[in-house]
Amino acid sequence: RIVSDGDARNALGSDALTGLPGAFLQTFIGELFSTPERAALATQLIGAPLALACLDALGQDKATYGSGGRDELLRRAQISAVASRHARRGMLELVAALEDKQIPCLAIKGLATAYAYYDAPYLRLLPDADILVRQSDLPALCAHLKAEDYVSVVDPASDRPWGALTRASFAPVTPRESGDFYVDFHRLVIDYPASRGVPTPELFASARRVDTENGTLSVPSAEHSFLILALHAFRDFYEPRGLKALFDAAFLLARQPPDWSLVEAMARRGRSVRRTIFYRDLLAEFGIAGAEGLFAGRSLGAPSHTLVQTIAANMRSLALPRLPDGLKLRLEMRLYDSPLHLVLRNGERLAGLVIRRTHDLPGLPIEKAEA
Repeated sequence: RIVSDGDARNALGSDALTGLPGAFLQTFIGELFSTPERAALATQLIGAPLALACLDALGQDKATYGSGGRDELLRRAQISAVASRHARRGMLELVAALEDKQIPCLAIKGLATAYAYYDAPYLRLLPDADILVRQSDLPALCAHLKAEDYVSVVDPASDRPWGALTRASFAPVTPRESGDFYVDFHRLVIDYPASRGVPTPELFASARRVDTENGTLSVPSAEHSFLILALHAFRDFYEPRGLKALFDAAFLLARQPPDWSLVEAMARRGRSVRRTIFYRDLLAEFGIAGAEGLFAGRSLGAPSHTLVQTIAANMRSLALPRLPDGLKLRLEMRLYDSPLHLVLRNGERLAGLVIRRTHDLPGLPIEKAEA
């Protein structure tokens, strides 16, 4: 029996995608699930509950559901829904405990969109929770996590030769005893200079509360949520691992369209205009409508449009889980607003080869995740 969330007991079906643009469903999602092999990869990236909803909405034949057909995918979706509820309970209880200690928390990215825009939160695959806290609350946060026996986790699979470049967030933490869930704590939602467009005090000031099965949760405004999606898509080089965030954007635009004048002002302030326009064009390429008014009439030119098509083709085929370094460099060269930012970023990488950086929360023991 599926563990339901609120009144969303029928969310494991085509109704879960109500409101999504038809072009996004029929062309992009349709292509993702056009073969059993591609459908299996997509299911790994977005989770069985959302994959089942996609296939049901498309009316696919039994063969496309993969080994075992729809019944097997439904079984996996039910198991995933139960496991997701268990993990979310731990995440929400931690947030509640921190707020009881006067440490305000703001959910961003997946945990926020799961409750703000999806029919049921278990439709959104949550490998971890991203939680924003104020810089001044970090000592109290670390003291609480240490007292509750949390540990920082180092993932060998994502370890880079130059170490951690970010100053915005910290290595994931998890309860040592259970390891039931992971939390990435942030003091900024993105690194400088883009962080100037989405400063932490402003995010908290414009936050709203949404209902969960464990009280309420603070989430960003639609404008902040959209720009966070755009900035993190660039940070992740638009690779297939970001597939689930495309659904976040589609649901957000369908259910709470942002005020584009506010988004434009934030992008200018954070010197992230080119990344924001590229993201707008990428969404349009996928058939996700609603962002046409963002920087209306502005174009990045033919070379950037070619990059949009290249990225979109890879996201449809899921052929390259990681983009070649040369393509990543082209993206950075085209999409940073200032060449200086590109020089500084690569300077950090070179410096990191000499003195490796870490981003562990201070005071917490460190454990290595399995490779």
